[in-house]
Amino acid sequence: MTPAPWFKPALLRSLKAGYGRADFLADLAAGLLVGVVALPLSIGLAIASGVSPEQGLYTAIIGGVIVSLLGGSRTQVAGPAGAFVGICAAAVITHGYIGLALATIMAGVMLVAFGALRLGKYIGYIPYPVVIGFTTGIALIIGSTQLDSALGIADPSPAIPNFIGRIAHLFGHGNEIHSSCLLVSVSTLALIIGLRKISLKIPGALIAVLLGTIIVTLIGVSDASLPTIGSKFKEISAQFRLTDWSSALPDGAAWLTKAWDVLPLAFGIGLLVGIESLLCAVVADGMTGDRHDSDTELAAQGIANIASACFMGLPVTGVIARTSTNARAGARSPVSGLIHAGTVLAILLILAPLVKLIPLASLAGVLLSVCWYMAELPLWPRLFRSGGSDMILLVLACLITVFVDLIWAVGLGVVVAFIFLLIRKSSHPEKEEPEAMDVVEGDAEVRLALSGHLHFGRAAEPRAVEARLKRGTLNLTLEFGHALFIDCSYAQALRELAVHARKQGVVVRAVGLQGQAANDFNRFGLREVISL
Repeated sequence: MTPAPWFKPALLRSLKAGYGRADFLADLAAGLLVGVVALPLSIGLAIASGVSPEQGLYTAIIGGVIVSLLGGSRTQVAGPAGAFVGICAAAVITHGYIGLALATIMAGVMLVAFGALRLGKYIGYIPYPVVIGFTTGIALIIGSTQLDSALGIADPSPAIPNFIGRIAHLFGHGNEIHSSCLLVSVSTLALIIGLRKISLKIPGALIAVLLGTIIVTLIGVSDASLPTIGSKFKEISAQFRLTDWSSALPDGAAWLTKAWDVLPLAFGIGLLVGIESLLCAVVADGMTGDRHDSDTELAAQGIANIASACFMGLPVTGVIARTSTNARAGARSPVSGLIHAGTVLAILLILAPLVKLIPLASLAGVLLSVCWYMAELPLWPRLFRSGGSDMILLVLACLITVFVDLIWAVGLGVVVAFIFLLIRKSSHPEKEEPEAMDVVEGDAEVRLALSGHLHFGRAAEPRAVEARLKRGTLNLTLEFGHALFIDCSYAQALRELAVHARKQGVVVRAVGLQGQAANDFNRFGLREVISL
């Protein structure tokens, strides 16, 4: 039997399923909206990463085109992401842009290999509290890079690569705060949050930046009291440039030496791209009801990173803010991602001279709004109420991300989670049950028999069931009679399954809950989405 192909781009899947005028019009509207949303974010993330503004736009264009053409998700939108700000800023300081670009290419090769080896499914083994913890940590890191611009304090020279150092710099220069910068950044942040409450389809970031730029230009505030992109970057180039390797890496020996130096960085970028892009694809699946192909997505992200680094770009990954905007706007295929990239390209070619007028405080407000929504703070009380190992994993992942390194946070988080799991299993060996999920499909009902320890290593099980909910299914019954406990990651997977099923009009109910599994069911608030 011929094995099934592992590389299955979602674009081909969409076109084979039938693509008409109504689909294109939906993708056109979504792509234009995401394009204008991506503009200020791409510029702000590039500056926060220590490179020029246009390099963020190059990344959005290249990443948007390649991932949309080759990726495994219908609505995933790729480009520069906030998760990489800390890594990129530190890499530029330590290795220069050439070192970051080389590490990005190496990471791209790794990602293609991960996809070819079909390793995408293993991303699901990262516990949910670890994901939330490092996401909050990343938000804190990004926020620490923007407070200088938000307050009008001059950037430190040389740049400070660590969180503690940046906070100490703020306190040491508190007397340099400019009220005009503070007013612009706070107004930008407030306007974005306010417009978001009205409608998620309103491009609040772009509107806030445009208003701030127009008002500041009309008033004529000096660059000394309110720095702009033009005062920091004299030229904004609209032309794509190939990365110049020859000056920094003149021969083979220099290449090998540099590659060895940035190998840990490359592994970190590759791992982060894989985690971020597949988590983003899962979010998109939950919003659209589609199912992405994780191995295809990894390979596409790898190719996009290789191309981005060759054209002066930054690391590329799926971006939750843009992807969720794309899905909410009604995108139906990866064509919307291509239109998004075309929109950013058109703006770059036409409006590049005007970009230099944007106040840095406005961009700081935009990125601080990204941090606010990225931090997942509403989830912290729920995870704290769950107590025990979930609370420890959450705090541990956040602290290690902020004060040590993201890769250490994920690695140690997974190891500690396994240790907690082994302890929990060994505490009641007499109650051991086989770890299994049996699916029984009837004419109008799907029954899941869940047994054993329902933990993060099995969290992909409920997601796999979503495809079994065919048209005509009226009931989804979850049988917990042989379940011993439910951890936070598995509970989140059950919540996503229940939400997906209810959107399709399926009634979801749980039966057989008892003992610790019943306590966990209530502790994680599953009663909100699953009936008893």
